[in-house]
Amino acid sequence: MNCPLFVDFTRHCIKEVKNLPADTLGFCLTEKHVDCPFYRVIQKVGCTCENITGCPVFDSIKFGDFPAFVQMTKNYCLCENKVNCRRYILKKQDVSVPEDLLPDGRSLG
Repeated sequence: MNCPLFVDFTRHCIKEVKNLPADTLGFCLTEKHVDCPFYRVIQKVGCTCENITGCPVFDSIKFGDFPAFVQMTKNYCLCENKVNCRRYILKKQDVSVPEDLLPDGRSLG
């Protein structure tokens, strides 16, 4: 089953996702679409970090490996574990959050 946001070979999620990596198509055309972070946010599936809208990491996806991005969002942004996200922690402490800080504390680099 294809993603319901993939209609007539057009990814309708592009309206909300500014930078859609090319390697997402494997998710659009399969059952894996339910794990796609964009699908989950747009369809409001499950728990979502309240900071995801406007999060520079989520918005600017510079990963060459979309499955790694999916795993990161699954581990931090789209679950209750968001409280362990380094960005989330700093924001809650009202501390300036570096643009390139990843949820696990590494830099996007």
